[in-house]
Amino acid sequence: MPATPPTRPACLPSHRPPGRSLVTRVVIVGGGPAGLAAYRAILRACGSAVRSGELHLSVISGTPDFRAPGLNADVLAGHLTAQHLCTPLRRLMPRATVLVGRVAQADLTMQRLQVSRADHSPCWLGFDHLILSEARPDADTGPLAARLDTHRPAHVTVLDGDGAGVELALAACERQRQRDPERGPGRVTLLCSGELTGGRPGVGSPVRAALAAAGVAAHELTRAVHTASGRVRDQYGRLHPSDLTVTADAAPPVLPGTESLPRDGRGFLLTDATMRVPDPANVWAARTPAQGAHAGRNVARALRRREAQPVPDGQWTAHSLRLDHWNAVTCLRLLPTPTGGGGRSLILRGRLGWLARTLLLSAALPHPAERLRVALALLRAAPPARPDTPVAPRTADRPTPV
Repeated sequence: MPATPPTRPACLPSHRPPGRSLVTRVVIVGGGPAGLAAYRAILRACGSAVRSGELHLSVISGTPDFRAPGLNADVLAGHLTAQHLCTPLRRLMPRATVLVGRVAQADLTMQRLQVSRADHSPCWLGFDHLILSEARPDADTGPLAARLDTHRPAHVTVLDGDGAGVELALAACERQRQRDPERGPGRVTLLCSGELTGGRPGVGSPVRAALAAAGVAAHELTRAVHTASGRVRDQYGRLHPSDLTVTADAAPPVLPGTESLPRDGRGFLLTDATMRVPDPANVWAARTPAQGAHAGRNVARALRRREAQPVPDGQWTAHSLRLDHWNAVTCLRLLPTPTGGGGRSLILRGRLGWLARTLLLSAALPHPAERLRVALALLRAAPPARPDTPVAPRTADRPTPV
């Protein structure tokens, strides 16, 4: 008797509520690095189901572009342009329906989201699995760069919570230094409600030295309580002059309808080891690309009726802090395992840290051409500070062409 041919794992649940579509729907909220990693992991595991129409992927993003993370300070300092950071999401996610808008309401019981778009009336979008790509919104450096260029010298106040504003404060000083080399110190103020190092070991000395050398008025463990026109008042009652205030550590937005889900002190959703939110069981959350890829793989396992796997032990994490052009602190850390292993770290400083930072940020970009373009821009020598060049006077023996 011939053997029964093997069948591929099904990507459809065996039981569905009455009236629900036979197509499995996965919705990813957020088109950042974690959302892109989740999309690619699902497509890699269930590509045939996506192409056949059994599985439908939808991505909800507030912007039509994927924005490269970690490069805002380089753009503010003038070493990169905004075009280096943006890639159309529809080009990166051709197998998904990309909806540019925001989630106005989440109904987790009925498994649907109300999506509000600028060019359409609000509509409800159902889901079988929901992946929430959580990320703190990037500081809008566009107004800051324009302000520094048109109104210099300018008083800038950066509000920080865990060290994320160190890069922006130093980049603002660098931009002013390039356009006005004789500027006085103290035009950039950094108010950090936590530690300047953000709890990262081994970076305290170079960070404080870089802030002091750049003339940044850094106030650690100081929280801003009131922001008014032209000044910022901190918790101790001190007033700081400010032409422009930038918030570098804004909390991740909370989707309406998900307020009851458990969160940590920084506003991020709490998950188990599989990146699943404890209740309900079909909602997943991720902050980093590695977490997004793992959540995507577990969604694919759930669609194939397999058990979700926890995040493997012994993973490396990397964090880099930009201090100046060709000066960075990069920390590579092996996370400890439950058995007590791991916990090692490697800290690279100066030019070596800058090379490691360039490799890390370039590798996070979605296309090889963009990786090469950004890497070459970051490895370019820093331009010398140029003051405003006076107009050459007209002379009788050397006429100035008109």
